Amino acid sequence: MIYRAIFLILCEAGIVLQYACVMNNGIVAVRTLTCYYTILSNIVCFIYFGYLAIKKPKVEKPVIKGAVTMCILLTCIVYHLLLSGNMESVGSSVVMNVANQLLHTVIPLMVFFDYLLFTPKGTFKSFDPLLWTLVPITYLFFILIRANVSPLRFVGFGTTPSRYPYPFMDFDLLGNGKATAMIFIIAISYIALGYILYVIDRLLSRKR
Repeated sequence: MIYRAIFLILCEAGIVLQYACVMNNGIVAVRTLTCYYTILSNIVCFIYFGYLAIKKPKVEKPVIKGAVTMCILLTCIVYHLLLSGNMESVGSSVVMNVANQLLHTVIPLMVFFDYLLFTPKGTFKSFDPLLWTLVPITYLFFILIRANVSPLRFVGFGTTPSRYPYPFMDFDLLGNGKATAMIFIIAISYIALGYILYVIDRLLSRKR
């Protein structure tokens, strides 16, 4: 409970600081910020762990715990492999840097360690990693629909407004072929990471 209380404080701090950094840019910036996977995945973690803290369930549903863990690990991995250099080139304030590290590094690692420390092992099913992909797939469809129906534009990774929140999924910038290939690579990597987590779960269960 102490660990999760600290987690909730840090997660809320990261989200609030991120919104505080864009408040001066008006309501449009706030609305577009809410559409970033980083913000949504951290909000999901905050709601999930808030539920655990309030309800104190004796048994956590493995498929949901795995989905939340994978959801936020994707935030961490994509940021550090594909986005951190872009954000450094754009430049940001000290507060923004603190928020970025909280949301992209501290919170994902705390969720993963929560799984290692407090989740019973050997509970994941072999098809769970495929079910976990429903989270990023849902987000992808949301962004594709939004790009075609909303006039609001993202400007987080450059000065040119874009219909898409991240450069690796920007069909206007990369073209249909390259953007599709990038999304496909990330999807396959996500499934592979899910099965790595599944194998870790099995190995830890046997060790215990």
